[in-house]
Parts: sequence; C-alpha cells; structure tokens
Amino acid sequence: MNLAHHLATALGEPHRAGEIAARIAQVPRAADFAERLLAIAGSVDALLALQLEDLVLAHRAIAGEPQATAALAALLEGLRAPLRRTGADAQQIAELLADLPGELIAPRAGAAPRLLGYAGSGPLGGWLRVVAVRGLVARRRASAPGGADDDAAVADLAAPDDPELALLRRTYAAEFRTAFAAAVSALAPEDRLLLRQHHVDGLGIDRLAALHGCHRATAARRVAAARTAVFETVRRRLLSNLRIGGQTFDSLLRLVQSELDLSIHRYL
Repeated sequence: MNLAHHLATALGEPHRAGEIAARIAQVPRAADFAERLLAIAGSVDALLALQLEDLVLAHRAIAGEPQATAALAALLEGLRAPLRRTGADAQQIAELLADLPGELIAPRAGAAPRLLGYAGSGPLGGWLRVVAVRGLVARRRASAPGGADDDAAVADLAAPDDPELALLRRTYAAEFRTAFAAAVSALAPEDRLLLRQHHVDGLGIDRLAALHGCHRATAARRVAAARTAVFETVRRRLLSNLRIGGQTFDSLLRLVQSELDLSIHRYL
C-alpha cells in the first residue's frame, strides 16, 4: 500500500497527509497503524491534534519492540506516587506494576491488546495513570471492600499533574459526568455499538468492517465520526450550562479532549 496516497485519499489533503505518512512510515505494520489513525480522527486537523508520538510508542510496544516496551515500563514506573495516594502499600503497587505491561500489550481472549484502547486524545502517561489507579482500586476493593471505589474518587486520584486541569476537574466533576453520559446516550444505537466494540471490546477496523458489512475505510470513518459527535455534544452542553468563556473554557475543552478515550469507555 502507498501510505501517503491512502491517507491523502481518506483525508483529502495530499500534502499534509504526505507529511503524516512520512512520520509513521517506519512503524511496524504502518498500513494497519494508518487505519487506526483514520478510525480515531476523520480529518488532518483532528489527526494532527492527537498525541501522535505517544500513539506510535503504544503501537511499537504492542508489536513487541524492546525500546518501546522499555519506554512503556518507564512510564508505569513513574506512577508510584499517584498509586500511593490510593492507600495501597508498596507490595500491592509493585505487583500491579509488574502485571500491567503484560496486561496492556498481550492479546486478550476475543479482543485486541488493552493498550489499543489508548486513542491519543491526551498524553499516554495520563491514560496509563487512570488505568493503573483503576486497576489498583479494583484489586483493593476485591480484597478489602470499602475505600476509594466510586468514579469520583478514582477521578480525583488519577487527576492530571497540570494544576489548572486538576482544579477544573474537581470544580466541574458533576457537569463532566452529566455531559459525557448525555453525549454517549445521544448517539444512534449503531454508533454506540460501534464505539463499544472498538473501545471496550478492542475490535480492530477489519473486524468491525466484517461485522457491520462495510468497507474498512467506511468503518474507520464511522468510528471517527462517532468520537467527534461525543466531543461536540460535550462541548455544547458545557458551553450552555457553565456559562464560562475565554481561557477557562479553552482549558476545559483541553481537559475534555485529554479524557475523551477513558470517558467514552466509562459510559458505553
């Protein structure tokens, strides 16, 4: 496959699509990676807004490249401090961090590796933080019921390092939950199913195309369009209900974008 031609045909901007193709041409199974990008973002602007280098790292780690898996392990190692805020002891944290690399990159029964749930809307480190905190809280809840087990508590423990975004998350937590739940509910049933199959079940574009009886490019466009619809509905609801603007609203949208993947997964 001519990667630049394929992206240009899908995105409609040959020159800029060629630049993206050049950036991903050396990754393993570059054509598959390009299809994944098209499933996440339906335009060049949306694609360039993604954390492309983090997506490449995740893709390389799933492919088993030693340098990428080492970089993933280093990101996980940096999560010890937020994990300690769950009240877990050193042994519990060590066990989780030892298990997570395999859980993230190994294929699952009937589904793709869990790391494919990362769609690049925010930094990979932030996505890993939420996954790790949720995993640790789930383990502690299973062994000792009680403690930080609801979405609000987990969200606070997994709050971003950026103080401004962390404050926005705490201030507008209820509005966030309401807006995301409404946005997912507003999707057509077939679009909710498509997102659930892609984000929750980990099905790739080829499998989605086969299940829905369409071309793989059509499946990719439908996934991207459904993701965009969720973001736009959340944006409109927050703009209408919060009555804030300027830099505060811009920062709020940055937070929405950074947590889009996990929020879609949570409310499907």
